[in-house]
Amino acid sequence: MAGLPYGINAWIFLKEDGPPGTNYNSADSCFQSLIQYKVYNSLDFLGIAFFEVVPGSSGFTIKIGNGCHLGNADNPNNLLSNQDYLTYVLRDARKVNPDIKFLATMIYKGDQTLSAIFSSGNEQTQATDFANNLVIYLKKNGMNGLDVDWEGDVADRMTQSQFKILFSTIRQVFDQQPEKYYLTMAPAWDYSVYDFPTLKSTFDVVSPQFYDGTTLSEFLGAGMSPDNIGYGAQFEPGNEAPNTSAQQVWSAVSPGFNYQDKSYNYQDIFMWRLNSGNYQFEQAQLMILSQLANPPAGDSFDDTAIVAAAGNPNITRMTVRAGEVLNAIQAVNTGTGPYNTGTQNTETGIFTLLQHGGNSGGAQTINIPIDDPIISITGYTGKWYGWECVLQLTLTGKSGATYGPFGTMAGSTTQTHFTQSAQPEQSVVAFSGSTVTVPLADGSHTAIIASLNAVFA
Repeated sequence: MAGLPYGINAWIFLKEDGPPGTNYNSADSCFQSLIQYKVYNSLDFLGIAFFEVVPGSSGFTIKIGNGCHLGNADNPNNLLSNQDYLTYVLRDARKVNPDIKFLATMIYKGDQTLSAIFSSGNEQTQATDFANNLVIYLKKNGMNGLDVDWEGDVADRMTQSQFKILFSTIRQVFDQQPEKYYLTMAPAWDYSVYDFPTLKSTFDVVSPQFYDGTTLSEFLGAGMSPDNIGYGAQFEPGNEAPNTSAQQVWSAVSPGFNYQDKSYNYQDIFMWRLNSGNYQFEQAQLMILSQLANPPAGDSFDDTAIVAAAGNPNITRMTVRAGEVLNAIQAVNTGTGPYNTGTQNTETGIFTLLQHGGNSGGAQTINIPIDDPIISITGYTGKWYGWECVLQLTLTGKSGATYGPFGTMAGSTTQTHFTQSAQPEQSVVAFSGSTVTVPLADGSHTAIIASLNAVFA
């Protein structure tokens, strides 16, 4: 991925179920949505939160946190523990995406943070024992590294000397293994404990939590190296500066940044998280973000999974490019459900999908009332200067309002009419189809819509 060596990543918090009353195996749960709509395919790394430091046979090791689901007050019928959830996530995410890598994200508050390994004994010995035990745990569970949520108690209770000893030792032990193990960090503000040379030399990527309102210049000004900085994103309301959309994140990340007259690329995008109370918004925005960073290869397109992950909200705006034929379409969906409300609790979730097709033809943007959804598409396909394509498109709302026709069909030699209509109580929520690249009169080329299908829900 150009400019993002460590890809698009996200955390998942095992202890939170959604919607209320569900558990991991509920058909409508946020965890099953990740599987059903293949959200895991959008990830390079998944940070699983939160792990704790516990005593091992020699020194300390890690385990998934004790904050379990079993009989909790929010969902007393959930008889699954966090260990069950961990087992299921590792299994199911890998089934969806065999290349996904898993990071054990360490807890940042309480008495079982990384600072606990220095509770007694020789600090170097404790760090070495922990690093060796950590590798044993990661290998046993098929995980790929350690992720450090640097804030709260772990930042307050660890000294700068301990910081250097611990992470230098983990890096050394990781590098002795025959396979690559990763060390990542998501820092919030407070730099009093950092040993910045250690931070630069031991961590693969450091993705600041920009959503807490701290700026890149503040992190760099404090002494953080620009060479391994990622971008911490968030599509959950509640923090000071959560992100509004995938496009807003990508516009911040894709140009990179300048520091002391030198240009740098962000190393990754790391998103908190996939299963908050706003999980439909989070999961769909992640999928859109992945497409922005990795434009889909080939000529086919299909927005079905993204829109389904968002809860199948209505299309409320479309930009259509057309001239003699249908050149491109781009849909915007607006969510009204409780789990896709955007990053402000009073907002609806806005999902701007990618444009399908090229930039030729004239562009028209139409606004579609949310209470008058599109229920049918009609038009013509045929041959245009030897190319099979969609010649013309018309959209019709539930009230009978029409939009279009888009495409004059001039230059076509055959025309075949088509109609696609929704079943009662359904509407058009997305599109699938294909494009074809054609030459233009000036010698350039552009993509046009070769085939188009409405997705109803």
